Amino acid sequence: MRHTLAALALGTATALTCGALLSCAPQRSAPAEQTAEPTAAERALLDRAEQLLVTRCMRGRGLPYWTAPRLSGEESRDVGYVLDDVAWAREHGYGSRLRHKELAAKRSDPNLIHRDSLTGQRLTAYTEALYGGPDTPTLSARVPGGGTISSQLGGCHGTALAELYGDRAAWFRVDKITANLTPLYGDELRRDPRLGRAVTAWSRCMRDAGHPYPDPSSAHAAAAKATARDDAPAPGSPAERRAFAGEVRLAVAEATCSVESGLGTTGRALEAEYRAGLDGEYRAALAEHARIERRALARARDLTGARP
Repeated sequence: MRHTLAALALGTATALTCGALLSCAPQRSAPAEQTAEPTAAERALLDRAEQLLVTRCMRGRGLPYWTAPRLSGEESRDVGYVLDDVAWAREHGYGSRLRHKELAAKRSDPNLIHRDSLTGQRLTAYTEALYGGPDTPTLSARVPGGGTISSQLGGCHGTALAELYGDRAAWFRVDKITANLTPLYGDELRRDPRLGRAVTAWSRCMRDAGHPYPDPSSAHAAAAKATARDDAPAPGSPAERRAFAGEVRLAVAEATCSVESGLGTTGRALEAEYRAGLDGEYRAALAEHARIERRALARARDLTGARP
């Protein structure tokens, strides 16, 4: 549920309020018939499998490509609407150092370095092999709330997606639908008194801990403002260590209050309840999305040798 309650943030949306409601929280396995969101480790596994397939395809065309290092599943978990994993918060705060690590990895990505070294026809040939050319078919999906999302991703990236997920058009359609379901129930969920009571309890706990924020989005915005300034201290410097310590204190307070107030548990339960109430093509899309993703995870484990 990567684009669900996070999109309902009761305050200023930031880069920290992305992903599932509580994707940093410990996730439990679910029966196969449920439309459970994959864990962060499973998302990392799918990403690694896709990269391996792209590498195999490019090298099969006689072109260089490398499987670049990525953040681990533990590191790449989204904070979501509210953070309620105290251990993760104690180690990573809101993830500012992880974002620096990811940016550094992108700057040193050998694939980008190689592509930047190419010009003219060599660049065109390489780009088309990787992403497809002008004749790449367009995939489109109508999303809830109106509008259409389209993509022309082909080449080895398109081939990798087809190998991993099967029918690319079917996967594209259900993936875009399930990622954009919030307009169907967002206003009602935001007004739900059960969520309101949990947020109030969370805010009271935070105030008692010395962090007077009315909701998680406000805390996230404050943390983002402190770490996104143009004059932010260099990573590893004494000033950065002090700033990170402050980030950790706030994140741990949020996570602790999320657990004590039950906001995380309440939010997940409400999100599941509202999604279970969907009908017609949207409920069918959720079920199909889960089926395709489970098959893709099985393929990813076979490809990478990962254990279930």
